[in-house]
Amino acid sequence: MELKNFVKTTLEQIVEGVSESQEKIKNLGGNVNPSKVAFKRDGALNRYDSAMPQDVNFDVGLTSTDKEGSSEGIGVFLGSISLGKKNESGVEHVAVTRVQFTVPLILPIDNESRE
Repeated sequence: MELKNFVKTTLEQIVEGVSESQEKIKNLGGNVNPSKVAFKRDGALNRYDSAMPQDVNFDVGLTSTDKEGSSEGIGVFLGSISLGKKNESGVEHVAVTRVQFTVPLILPIDNESRE
């Protein structure tokens, strides 16, 4: 999977999961991502009239494979390493690079807290 597809799919699924959970959580007496809230964090008063921004932290391993007679590409490393030998001739080089980054994200706001 390419990194851009992994990030896109991850962010979409987070937003979809929050959106889908809001009604059920509300029926249980909770509130997912309310707006117009004030709270203290690290000794400072914070007030958000809209939703509070969330940081989505990514820590991914990217693999780059180069083999004679094949194309080179970069993809997200998701899973275990499998070592073995196939009956193909040629030399294969695989490099894994760790990448960390953060994407700010505002999640869907609970409809009742907008008023």
